[in-house]
Amino acid sequence: MDGVNLGKGNFAHVELATHSVTEVKVAIKIIDTRKIKDEYVRTHLHREARLMTALRHPNIIRLYETLKAQTLYCLVTEYAPGGELLEYIKCHPDKRLGESSSRPFVRQLVSALDYLHGRNIVHRDLKMENIMLDEKKKNIKLIDFGLSNTYKSDDPLKTHCGSPEYAAPELFLPNKTYGPEIDLWSLGIIMYAMILGRLPFSTQFRDEYHRQRMLQQIQKGRKYFCVVFLNTVIICYI
Repeated sequence: MDGVNLGKGNFAHVELATHSVTEVKVAIKIIDTRKIKDEYVRTHLHREARLMTALRHPNIIRLYETLKAQTLYCLVTEYAPGGELLEYIKCHPDKRLGESSSRPFVRQLVSALDYLHGRNIVHRDLKMENIMLDEKKKNIKLIDFGLSNTYKSDDPLKTHCGSPEYAAPELFLPNKTYGPEIDLWSLGIIMYAMILGRLPFSTQFRDEYHRQRMLQQIQKGRKYFCVVFLNTVIICYI
């Protein structure tokens, strides 16, 4: 370990490390299984590695190996030295990239999603914090497949998960099933935030009451948001 903390979550943190033989820098996601309270997460803990092991795309972080030591479960992945896309955007004037600077990142993100969806994988937690940059800050790397899952057209997904600010409306509705389209909604949120410097819908709370308030906010702003999303898509492919 290099003593550098790259990120931290509820039951996991990511540290920078250097291979003792090859001297290649890697990121190690260290999961403390004792801290996992959600039974669904505990049951499907190893699914992230199973999905990632077959992924080979220039804009998706690569999994090298997994390790287990007592209560710790580790994923050793490619290291993205450019940091989070979110932090990169915050360094710009008005904390936004604008249309021309956003375009290459959006193209890469669309390419990564097309690759995943072509393999029947839904990411389910697309957000700015889960998009990293390479050393030159020119290429993105999609990370964190902890909530990802495979889907079939005749067997849609049912578990409601992800970050509320980026979540599609159907994820707020009980018993609503869904597929890869929820990633496209999250893509629209990310595009909006990159260009305008703010999220279209937001809340600092995670309880059910505020989730429903968020849904109302989305429903009120959906028409406007969809117009902005459509215009942005057109801009990105001109």
